Amino acid sequence: MKKKIIALVAAALTALSVSAFCACKTGEPPADEPELPVDWLDSEENKENFSAGGYVKGKTGDFTQYENTDAYRKVSTADEFVSAVVAAKCHYTNVWDDATNTYTQIPAEGYTEETMWGSVRVIEITQDLNLGYYNLSSAAKGSGVVDDYAKNLPKWDGLLSNFDTVLENGISQIKIENTSNLLVYSKTGAKITHVGFKLTSDNNVVFRNLQFDGLWQWEDAPVNSTAKIGDYDWYGWAYFKIAFCGYTWIDHCTFGKSYDGQIDCSNPVYNANAGTAFRAPLGADGNNGLQISWCNFNAGSDDKDGYIYKEMLKIEQGYLAGKTDHLYYKSLRDAGVSFEQILYGIAIPQKKGFLCGDDAKFSGSYENADDYNFNLKLRVSFANCKFINLEDRLPKLRGGNAYMYNCVVDSSQYYKYRTELKTLNAASIVSKVNGTWKCGLVSQGIVCGNGGSVMAESCIFRGIDSLLKNNDSKNTAPYVNGGYSIVNCSYQRGEGEKEYIGSSSDPSPGFPNATPAKLKTEFFKWNTADGKQPFTVRAIGVESLEDYLSHEKYGSGVRTEISDKLLKSSY
Repeated sequence: MKKKIIALVAAALTALSVSAFCACKTGEPPADEPELPVDWLDSEENKENFSAGGYVKGKTGDFTQYENTDAYRKVSTADEFVSAVVAAKCHYTNVWDDATNTYTQIPAEGYTEETMWGSVRVIEITQDLNLGYYNLSSAAKGSGVVDDYAKNLPKWDGLLSNFDTVLENGISQIKIENTSNLLVYSKTGAKITHVGFKLTSDNNVVFRNLQFDGLWQWEDAPVNSTAKIGDYDWYGWAYFKIAFCGYTWIDHCTFGKSYDGQIDCSNPVYNANAGTAFRAPLGADGNNGLQISWCNFNAGSDDKDGYIYKEMLKIEQGYLAGKTDHLYYKSLRDAGVSFEQILYGIAIPQKKGFLCGDDAKFSGSYENADDYNFNLKLRVSFANCKFINLEDRLPKLRGGNAYMYNCVVDSSQYYKYRTELKTLNAASIVSKVNGTWKCGLVSQGIVCGNGGSVMAESCIFRGIDSLLKNNDSKNTAPYVNGGYSIVNCSYQRGEGEKEYIGSSSDPSPGFPNATPAKLKTEFFKWNTADGKQPFTVRAIGVESLEDYLSHEKYGSGVRTEISDKLLKSSY
């Protein structure tokens, strides 16, 4: 079996064209393929595994030049990490010229052309870090780069249930602002918990080989007067919020469940007028790109030693003891919904994935455009990633382009328990307690509108009801419309149902579209200067893709085997 898997991977990687990768629809492996050579990790064929691709190809730097210099900072404590982030910040001012409609960048007061750049360019994390707000020192809290991400907890005390993970650790948001040319990474795949990152006005900022977790709690209430319980909108916790940035690369990382979304990006235009130019990152070229590559997005874990399982078990034990302080949970259990169904149908799945594009206008117009039009320059690429038990937004795109390739989206477990919960009328059960409470049980994949377009190439989609959807309604056409193109992908709604492998250009494609009037293949376009595809990709056939992404040495997620390949962006 091992040789068969290796043969499949080798066949995919040595094929000469996309058509060769995707010609086989039967799933039969090619015969007599050689095993991978011992030195394959250093071969030409595997260079892209460790190189920045997609929208950031050629845009991120070589950080090996900072080894053994003061610009390379090793950190093993929360305080050391915060201190390094402070030192990485650049000190400059953007000056707008009305006559030329351009901006210039000058040193901030007290700095020179040489010293305005951040003094730290590499942050190597050598130990797991608990960056929860309550675990930080007063110095870290007062550093100017840390916010209390759960500061509204006291405001809603008594209206909203809060749990041990948050109450004991707190939640931080660390601001990496006005920072250019920075790598944050770990050779060992260190885990960072109880924190989200806010990236603003940055360029060439890279996160590699890190784990992120501990950013969720069950949403419930001890009283029935609280609005929107179950919607997970009380706190905006996400692992990354990215705005007004140039190029950002998130690579070989592993993500647990988050309360709101996983990664949000917005406001790509930072040089349109005086109202946006002050946001321009130092040294950026006016363009933007977010590449998310070789990452695992695992949703929640049912590990009995993990915080999610412990939290849910504590609620269950309270319910069995007759407590009534979690009314949402109690309403489901009273109606016959089991602990297992709540765990796997609500607690473990990731409710929201990736929101790409802001829904607010600039202060001042951008090219005198309607709302969202500024997002047409948004550029996001997802490459060689796995997404497990995601309910929605892969991505939700408001304008611009998103390009997914070689990705596996498997929500089969969630789909199974979602089906059971819908059969039990879970939504009506919780709404009887309070009409504003929600058990949405959403099952959506690509959500696109407002002039945006998504391409998915050589991807696997499982356990998704509405693979394609447009749910934006604020603007009139053409801004509300979206386009899509699916190339050599597979789709299977539920376990045991028929799998479809093909493209959206097929005569009768088997990719369900919930809003065919607003999200169409004919609306697809590349929002580039020349209207052409911005880059080409090495597409792996869906028959080999899962083995390719799961390889023990070079697959997706954190990998200790690649520790010597993380400082460079191009091989």
